[in-house]
Amino acid sequence: MDECAERQLRPRAGCPYVTVDRIVDEAPLDPITDPTAAAELEASSGRDKRLALLIGGFVALVACTQLGAIFFAPLVRRSPELLLGLTSRMRHLLFAVPAGINPISYSVIGFVRLSIAAWICFLLGTNYGDRGVAWLEKQVQGDTPATFRWLQRMADKAGPALVFFMPGSNIVCVLVGQRQMTRRRFGTWLSLGLVFRLAWLWVAARLFDSELKTVLEYIEKYQWWLVAAFFLISVLQSARKAAKNQPTSRPKLPKPPG
Repeated sequence: MDECAERQLRPRAGCPYVTVDRIVDEAPLDPITDPTAAAELEASSGRDKRLALLIGGFVALVACTQLGAIFFAPLVRRSPELLLGLTSRMRHLLFAVPAGINPISYSVIGFVRLSIAAWICFLLGTNYGDRGVAWLEKQVQGDTPATFRWLQRMADKAGPALVFFMPGSNIVCVLVGQRQMTRRRFGTWLSLGLVFRLAWLWVAARLFDSELKTVLEYIEKYQWWLVAAFFLISVLQSARKAAKNQPTSRPKLPKPPG
């Protein structure tokens, strides 16, 4: 088995993608009688299950984020805790404070929700390298190429600082995982960054309490119009993303003989 195929058992940045089936076909070993080949196949199966769990978790979080964004207007007043459980983006954290959420719920729910997403993305980068980055980049499709290149350079030069100041960025978590940052180091800087983010957003919300409450009054007054608007935006974004994912050209089929 060549060196790249062996490294595929733990993918790293820069290694071309080789499928498990191809590794098995090209290996001059019998996976039934040879214990090394059997162990490799078992490891590959374990990675496939782990990948399915990670992608399933990521998709579930994306669905929760979409629901939270659509029903933001009615939830922010009635149940800010549920809103933060669905999505803990900065604007939701900011408006949850004047809506009446208590500090403990705000801190625990926000920290846990953001941590789950960060760890899923980090493990995608750690275990699947370039494939994890390419897959997530295709899913989010929000950063321009220049921004993505800047994040890559920063992940090379100052990964811990990037995690601290951008703990809610999926791309950042995948990039530092791809660069094999240790789990202990990632967990430490992620925790510090989340505490810092939650703290300064709470302080900012208190400083602008009256202004945010005025905005909340308008949100409550037009909440169902806002639900319809956010739903329409979500549909348009999904359609735009689906259009981008479609192949630009289709292979030509051979003409039938005669």
